Amino acid sequence: MNEVKGGEELSTGRRLTSGLTFLALGILVVTGVGFGLHQASKSPQSKLYATVNGTTDVPGFGTLKHAFISESVWPDVQTAVDNGAKADRRHPWPFYGPASHFVLPAHALVTVTLKVYDGGEKLNHNYFAKVIGTVGNTMTVDGKVVDALAPDGVQHTFTLHGIPTSTQDPLFVNVPLPVADPDNKPGSFHTVTFSFVTQGVGEYVWNCEYPCGDGTYAKFGAVMGAQGYMSGKVSVVNV
Repeated sequence: MNEVKGGEELSTGRRLTSGLTFLALGILVVTGVGFGLHQASKSPQSKLYATVNGTTDVPGFGTLKHAFISESVWPDVQTAVDNGAKADRRHPWPFYGPASHFVLPAHALVTVTLKVYDGGEKLNHNYFAKVIGTVGNTMTVDGKVVDALAPDGVQHTFTLHGIPTSTQDPLFVNVPLPVADPDNKPGSFHTVTFSFVTQGVGEYVWNCEYPCGDGTYAKFGAVMGAQGYMSGKVSVVNV
């Protein structure tokens, strides 16, 4: 009887040791995943701050600060370098530059100017060929006012949105960018300008909705989810 009891005690001890080991490994795994997600959430690009220049009257909003921000959209690093831009990217992917984390003032009219150099094909959904969330739901392309593009004439989109929450104001903007080089002319581009209104402070994200990634996830892999390329952040702050 004593031998049986001792065996049971030994077996219980082994189970306890195994359980503690498994728990410790679980904690290490969770900690590692948490650290990895924290690292992944960091923006790899420097912040680009909008410049406030005076005020303007916006119908329905009154007098607001007027802020400006400028970017380019490059098909690859070489095109950026050839046109005098800094291109410190590791991958030969298309990208927004010089930065992918935009800092905008709250309660302001923000005017964005994009020089867009890339080609394109066809969107997965015609919805993203429409201009949405800008003043008048329009943009200008080389000075011409338009409210949409042909779904097969889009190179990328600038789509700004946030996660639904009760702690910050909603913000959604979608701007399709026109194909710049249908004849493969090096260095050709369009100038796209649009304006939208920010409300209170908040943290948002932007991404491209044109499927310009690799073959995974319906061409939404690789570059599509990479900050500093076709994805980034928008911080709306008090200034």
